[in-house]
Amino acid sequence: MARSSLRLERRTEPRGEVVELSGELDLTNAAQLDEALAGTTAAAVYLDLTRLTFIDSAGMRAIDRARAGLVEHGRRLLLVAPPDSRAAWTFRVAGLTDELLAGDPESPASQDGSAPGATA
Repeated sequence: MARSSLRLERRTEPRGEVVELSGELDLTNAAQLDEALAGTTAAAVYLDLTRLTFIDSAGMRAIDRARAGLVEHGRRLLLVAPPDSRAAWTFRVAGLTDELLAGDPESPASQDGSAPGATA
């Protein structure tokens, strides 16, 4: 099986750590996301899915595992994706929009984690 293309970029911002994904998140590379999120230390971690072009159930499970692990340690994982993005569509179809999506990265509410649906 060919390895799909996933690019991760980590940076620290005043609001917390940001892990930005681009490309495809699937069974062949979900472990990369696990490793990247396990290496974060901020109380709030923003997972920016704006440039994600594909996500399968393994990718969604990796995000949910990371969220649960951070919550267990008193931290938050906030997913950021514009409403018209592929990732937001996938989460809506799965019925997880209100539970996980923090909103559009350009929205002021998304900047501080206070958007409806922000994961605590």
